[in-house]
Amino acid sequence: MICQQTWERYLLKEILKVFTLFLLSFYFLYTVIDYSMHVQEIIKSQKISFGNLSLYYSMLFSKRCDLLLPLALLIASLKVLLSLNRKNELLAFQAGGIKLKRLLRPFFLMAAVCTLINYVNFEWVVPRSLTFIERFEKHNFRSKKSQKKKGEGVHMLPLEDGSRLIYQDYDAEAKELFDVYWLHSTDKFFHMKKLAIGTDIPTGLFVDVLLRTEKGLLEKVDSYENYPFYRLKLDFDLKNYIRKPMESRSITDLIKLQRSQKPFWKEKKDKIRANLYSKLLLPWLSLFVVIGIAPFAVRFSRNLPAFLLFSLAIFGYIALFMILEASTILGESRVVAPFAAIFTVPILFLLYFGRKFLKLG
Repeated sequence: MICQQTWERYLLKEILKVFTLFLLSFYFLYTVIDYSMHVQEIIKSQKISFGNLSLYYSMLFSKRCDLLLPLALLIASLKVLLSLNRKNELLAFQAGGIKLKRLLRPFFLMAAVCTLINYVNFEWVVPRSLTFIERFEKHNFRSKKSQKKKGEGVHMLPLEDGSRLIYQDYDAEAKELFDVYWLHSTDKFFHMKKLAIGTDIPTGLFVDVLLRTEKGLLEKVDSYENYPFYRLKLDFDLKNYIRKPMESRSITDLIKLQRSQKPFWKEKKDKIRANLYSKLLLPWLSLFVVIGIAPFAVRFSRNLPAFLLFSLAIFGYIALFMILEASTILGESRVVAPFAAIFTVPILFLLYFGRKFLKLG
């Protein structure tokens, strides 16, 4: 059992002290910087209460949890191991018959707890926190809202019958699509200013009917102010399809979407898999950092370069995290197969640093 020995409880206590101090200090600094960027909007707004603002920054912590927990564990583990090394306590432990790998048990215990927290966060907290953050910023931070508006483009929705809807925007409250094309077939198109989908029969406003001529050109043959589309089947919650990004979905939700046979999800298999693999992998970064730094921090040397180790470890962790984020994008865009994009770098990491770790006494 872990932490039955006095020295194990001592090490775990030292790790927790540095871990908690760094995590709280770093996030407090992040909160202050973010608050200073929006302080004018917060002061002017009459709708933002202290409770909502506190909840918003709590949700932001959930959003950054996958980055912060392994980083805090990295700093705490390095600090404790280097301190033990400098004071020759590592040598004393080994003289007492405690091997280095056994000595690292409290560090792996903390890594396992961080891994579990991140899995719980991805499964239950992140889907709710990202939704809350999006709504809060949309209603209270104009700069965030305007940035999202600029980033909006054309959306495509495959339907069960093989046809497609192409639209510019969707109003979830009114359940209306704007600037819509319904590609009924290769020879028949409908263009409309607005499509109301909140009723049993979808109804278009200012509808133009286009047919392909024998010469292969599209020609407008009819126009209607209002046109009911009896053959247009939208038997699902459109908000769940287009207003909930993959980043906001839980692990179990992504697994269900991967197995779905609906046309909309079939065309997004790579994006679903990339995000699923990413969420399955990222919590293990806590274990990666312990494996990566342990062989270097417990090395006996008269002049152990502590500052250099801290610098390289933090830089290496940030680089690894950014590479994994970029790998998710590569997997989503089908540049590389999602599995290869997500797992290639971690496998190479374990092959190199895992070998060094296994050589420890």
